[in-house]
Amino acid sequence: MTRNELRRLEVVRLACDGAMNNRESAELLGLCTRQIIRLKNRFRQKGAEGLIHGNAGRKPAHAIPDDLKGVVLQLFQEKYFDHNFTHFTEQLHDNEGIVISRPSVSRMLKASGIRSKKSVKHRRRVHQLRQRKEAAGMMWQTDASRHLWFGKGYGYATLHAYIDDATSEVTGACFTENECLNGYTEALRQGITKYGLPLCIYSDRHSIFRAPKELTVMEELAGLPQPLSSYGKALSELGIEQVLAQTPEAKGA
Repeated sequence: MTRNELRRLEVVRLACDGAMNNRESAELLGLCTRQIIRLKNRFRQKGAEGLIHGNAGRKPAHAIPDDLKGVVLQLFQEKYFDHNFTHFTEQLHDNEGIVISRPSVSRMLKASGIRSKKSVKHRRRVHQLRQRKEAAGMMWQTDASRHLWFGKGYGYATLHAYIDDATSEVTGACFTENECLNGYTEALRQGITKYGLPLCIYSDRHSIFRAPKELTVMEELAGLPQPLSSYGKALSELGIEQVLAQTPEAKGA
């Protein structure tokens, strides 16, 4: 079962046990109360199996047979290898008597690792830069970089640093052998000692900054917050907000 199916199962089970009413269940699952009542009836009659979609695991009736897929792939590789997908689809119809839609041909060939010869120029997506904070101390960005900082003869070292988002000033920095919690906390201690507490820290989603444990379905339904890492707990105790970038590009300013 998928995570969504497990979540639906838990909500319906709780509703059947009387732990929540139909309206609460409907709000959690984004359904109407009538649908909840139907799901409860199916759960009582068939158990968890009654909540799984009837088509799960079935092969669609209109699916293209595997042997025909093999013929199409062989024709492209041996006879029409210099055609793009659209032209190849036309040749299948006109010369081979095989009538398959262009999207189906495209899916079959792409699934085998083949790309169309057709040259399509895509416009490069420009990343929208995040607006910097207005004043110093509102946000410190942090990251670590492993590099031959002291020259080739001295091996690699990892620099942990905090940079003020508004002024680009380095507020604290620390070298260690590898990226680690001690490196981040020492650099943070330096910054707090000199500049005071920032309002928030902006970082990537490394396990140092966020607990790797995911909430279970029951914990999620109970409204429990995502567990904090040791670093996150320290920031919470200091009253510093923690902001985690959704993508590596998002941290760039």
